[in-house]
Amino acid sequence: MTSRLIDSKPPHPNPKPMQILILGMPRTGVSSLRAALNVLGYNTFHGSMLQNTPELYPYWEEAISAYHYDTAANYTHEDYDKLLGDYNVSCNMPGTYVWRDLVDAYPDAKIILTNRDPDRWMTSMKASVDEGIKWRSWDYVTPFEPTQRAWWRYQKFQQALRKHICPKGEREAFIDHYEAIRAYVPKDRLLEFDVKAGWTGLCDFLGKDVPDEGFPHVNDREGFMVARTQRWWKAFNAMVSTLLPPFAMGIAGALGWWFARF
Repeated sequence: MTSRLIDSKPPHPNPKPMQILILGMPRTGVSSLRAALNVLGYNTFHGSMLQNTPELYPYWEEAISAYHYDTAANYTHEDYDKLLGDYNVSCNMPGTYVWRDLVDAYPDAKIILTNRDPDRWMTSMKASVDEGIKWRSWDYVTPFEPTQRAWWRYQKFQQALRKHICPKGEREAFIDHYEAIRAYVPKDRLLEFDVKAGWTGLCDFLGKDVPDEGFPHVNDREGFMVARTQRWWKAFNAMVSTLLPPFAMGIAGALGWWFARF
């Protein structure tokens, strides 16, 4: 059996019991649902948080590769606890990529599916996720900043994966994903949730009291692109900081040599 990177990572000393797996696709109201679960007192993990722990990107890449490409043994409950042990909710990506692993690893966790009209989902993805990664300059600026370098490698991995898991196109893969989960997860463990529905159905499913405040509605498309732009500038500044001093020294040396001739 191929050795795995995760096997060298120590066990989590005190993992939280996983209570909720949000397995809907991105751009289906996950940010609003995550904000609502935070109000209810849950500790939620989302893939965007990996920017604070870039050393975890290779583990998720390994887990996803094992799941989709059979490169190693699939991750188990103990393996995922090493990555998710600080949280009791996993919010879509990267967990959605390995959804069956997580459903099996955490049999007591409730499953929530956020959904959306497939055509509107495709439009939203193209205007946000796809727009934010198509800048060709990522390849040139990210090598100069370790966090952005790890992030960009993971993004490129995801793009290749999307082509692998969508042989009939992303719209069909979107529909197939929801049908597969509905067929796999017992109905009493599954909630199909539209964030427009508000608190009541969600709180009934989770056994929670309805909060006094309104249900949060987070439209993160603009924030998503702002974050991508800020990430690019951080990498660009690192590139300039790395290249400018030797470049300046080279110019100064050339000028010194030129002036010395006269």
